[in-house]
Amino acid sequence: MKGVLFNVIEDVVTEALSADAWDDVVDSSGVTGAYTSLGNYPDGDLTRIVIATAAAAGLSEDATVRLSGRAGFKHLMRRAPHLLEGLDDWKAVLTSLDSIIHPEVLKIYPDADVPRFEIVADGDALIVTYTSKRDLCVLADGLMLGCGDSFGVELSVEHLTCTNKGGASCTMRVAEDG
Repeated sequence: MKGVLFNVIEDVVTEALSADAWDDVVDSSGVTGAYTSLGNYPDGDLTRIVIATAAAAGLSEDATVRLSGRAGFKHLMRRAPHLLEGLDDWKAVLTSLDSIIHPEVLKIYPDADVPRFEIVADGDALIVTYTSKRDLCVLADGLMLGCGDSFGVELSVEHLTCTNKGGASCTMRVAEDG
């Protein structure tokens, strides 16, 4: 897993709790905590960080991952604001993940293992099929919510199927609330 994701999670924990809380998470999780954005790190480090953060925040692991994605979206975009240039709403961002955003990510991080997204319109909503060896659809859920937040739109994400619950794929319906 790319270090930039660990950097974003550190930003989220520090912002939501404190810099000391991040140090405590690193200590209790047993990871090094020294992540460079271009580095590759074991997926297990993320798991250990999530478990320690959930304990520190009093949240479930899924809620911690979702919140990390939601709050982390702005931190990711702050690192690469050019990725949103010309994309004027949340739908444009989501429908551009595989055609614009991930190819640009791969230019910066050529060895990144980015997830795949298949997007289909469903009325005013989008049906998003997420594919990744990491099965982090809850993180994708949070990132989509954070995308809506960045455009001032409250989104809802309904998980229709999930590989973590025996489904053949992770499919979510993303729509504006209200």
